Amino acid sequence: MKRRYTVLAAVIMAFALIVAACGDSDSSSDETTTTAGTEETTTTAAETTTTAAETTTTEALPPLLVWADEKRAPVITEVGAAFTEATGVELQVEIVDFGSIKDEVITKGPAGEGPDIFIGAHDWVGELASNGATASLDLGSRAAEFTDNSLLAVQWDGEQYGMPYATEAIAMYYNPDLVAEPPATIEELTATCDELAEGVECLVVPGGNDAGDAYHHQMFITAFGGQLFGFDEVTGYDGTEVLIDSPETLAGVGLLQELIEDGYVPSTNYGDAKNLFVNGEAAFWFTGPWEVGALNTPADNPGAQNWSVAVMPTVDGNAMAPHVGIQAFFQSAYAENSALATAFLLDFIATPEVMTALYEADPRGSAYVATIEEIAADPVAAVFADAIATGTYMPNIPEMGSIWGPVGDNFLLLRNSEVTAEAAVTTAQEQVIAAIEAG
Repeated sequence: MKRRYTVLAAVIMAFALIVAACGDSDSSSDETTTTAGTEETTTTAAETTTTAAETTTTEALPPLLVWADEKRAPVITEVGAAFTEATGVELQVEIVDFGSIKDEVITKGPAGEGPDIFIGAHDWVGELASNGATASLDLGSRAAEFTDNSLLAVQWDGEQYGMPYATEAIAMYYNPDLVAEPPATIEELTATCDELAEGVECLVVPGGNDAGDAYHHQMFITAFGGQLFGFDEVTGYDGTEVLIDSPETLAGVGLLQELIEDGYVPSTNYGDAKNLFVNGEAAFWFTGPWEVGALNTPADNPGAQNWSVAVMPTVDGNAMAPHVGIQAFFQSAYAENSALATAFLLDFIATPEVMTALYEADPRGSAYVATIEEIAADPVAAVFADAIATGTYMPNIPEMGSIWGPVGDNFLLLRNSEVTAEAAVTTAQEQVIAAIEAG
């Protein structure tokens, strides 16, 4: 407990000293005792009383505002009571749709209408930092409590810009009632599907029908070594080198075209794909760990459909490497009290209890070492850990924002058999470059 409140105690003491310095200098007859983290506390960061000529003034900090999605918000809210008890500062948690958080932080922060802390994805880092919307975060010795790769994912230009808590990558769900063993190769997958009963789909992947989805197609881009941008181990991703139409990428997307033409991959959007699998009408489903909770929930899996999960099949010995995503807590550059926000993250969120609760609320992988060790015996968690190990970290450069629309839209045309693989990657390449140049 003493270690947990180390950062918080320093913040409270610093705030008390600032308030005292701003009060009446003739205060030698007054006695004010400040003891952080104990029952004898008479001065808190939220309310400090300064007596001068028998006049009492109260200086208070505004509430600490956190933006989170509906799954993580309850866990963060639960922490609020302990935080307020320790500091006297109210914690407010507002539910904001995850897909809207980044843009709203960028637009509302400068006007003073944004949060002090928000959750987000690691591929936002370049855009957030370039726009001055997020503040660097010094984790100090506490950095050792997180995986190295998750920390690197939320770094930009040599600065740490987030405290990671979750990791994710797509794997291959399968129905054990339809498939005896998960296929290790794409050839084994198609051979298994050739034996399926009529009317049962082979492999359902989001990104078809009426909704493009660049994220769920990454494993085809990488199947023969393709990637979105140039990469150097020292300097990282190079947004000026777009590689969507490279021969390696074309080969992987060509494989997808073959699977579509041969009837193995129908044109399904996200909802279609999920419904087919949950209803026992598809043998395989490519998606991420965020569906584990739903598959274990009767309301979302009313037929109690049998399921399991395995890593992606290989293609000619190559891994079909999915995007690896990191989710993190970020601190707004416009936070009214950045030190208190940092203390909240380090003393109240970065604990084994809270990190495990965040995992249980939305069972993706964890970026927190203690939680990883706690869930290691879970076979589903182990599969997604393997998927993360074989995946490639999603670029966190600002240019990544120009990928989603063009790649999703052109792959949608491919999934609907309206264009060839070559046309899809060629047009996507041109549109991404144009978008980057337009800023």
